[in-house]
Amino acid sequence: MPTLHFKGKAFVQNHHLAVPYHELTPVKSRGLSKTASLHDNLIVEGDNLHA
Repeated sequence: MPTLHFKGKAFVQNHHLAVPYHELTPVKSRGLSKTASLHDNLIVEGDNLHA
């Protein structure tokens, strides 16, 4: 099977391992329900790499 080889390919494939972990925290004032929960539909706002 043909594959694509380019300089820096391993770095690009493993880049997500170098990004620090960010925990999602619900903000009650921005939600529509009375209780803040991560189990409902979510809108994640932030930088594409962090989100």
